[in-house]
Amino acid sequence: MSNFNIIKLNATASSNDWLKDRFLTGDCFDGDVVWVRNQTQGRGQRNKNWQTEPMKNLTFSLLKLFPGLRVKNTFAINCAVTLAVIDALGELANIVLMLKWPNDILSGKNKIGGILIENIIKGDRITASIIGIGLNINQERFEGLPNASSLFLKTASKLDIGHVLKRVLKFLEVYLDRLSDDDASGLKAEYEALLFQKGKTSTFKDQKEIFQGVIKGVTESGFLKIQKNSGEISNYRHGAIEMIF
Repeated sequence: MSNFNIIKLNATASSNDWLKDRFLTGDCFDGDVVWVRNQTQGRGQRNKNWQTEPMKNLTFSLLKLFPGLRVKNTFAINCAVTLAVIDALGELANIVLMLKWPNDILSGKNKIGGILIENIIKGDRITASIIGIGLNINQERFEGLPNASSLFLKTASKLDIGHVLKRVLKFLEVYLDRLSDDDASGLKAEYEALLFQKGKTSTFKDQKEIFQGVIKGVTESGFLKIQKNSGEISNYRHGAIEMIF
């Protein structure tokens, strides 16, 4: 996927939805990238709104076709994409970045970016993924979002958004190619090495209680492994557990 086809849009509701509509009508190809300068109804995980100030941040979606990736390796896609973003931003800004499970990009305790991956599945294979990425680049204020930040707020330097896109695509190509080599376990290990609060006592909230526990890692399916004070290790799917910090 060395040749990306970048489609620039001044505005749309959601770059993922725009690309998905094109895919369903057969009007897009592997490596198509939709770069939106003003995304008015961006979506995060669990249909949460992704708020972004026009012209100051990077919001785009990428179509990646897979010739034979198995459904059991779904979480490996998440690992590949988040690692690519971390490497790209690490090349652009001299700040420490971590991954908050499952797919938030953090600097300290501040959210810099988020990723939404929607997979198209046929039988036991993933035929394609629509990978949506939102990164806070030059935004200076985040009203009502105390945990949000941007690269500018962390470094005091403004970046060219087009250049950031090119660097992210460069690393996405490298990491997504590893999926064709069935490197799911290697990607998961690298992902776990950057996992926010791994090995440290944290406070969590599930459907029953607020409790303290330690993140031990993630399962092959992408469930979060938490060891409670009792010593019991429980696995949580996305949406079933919340970290309080």
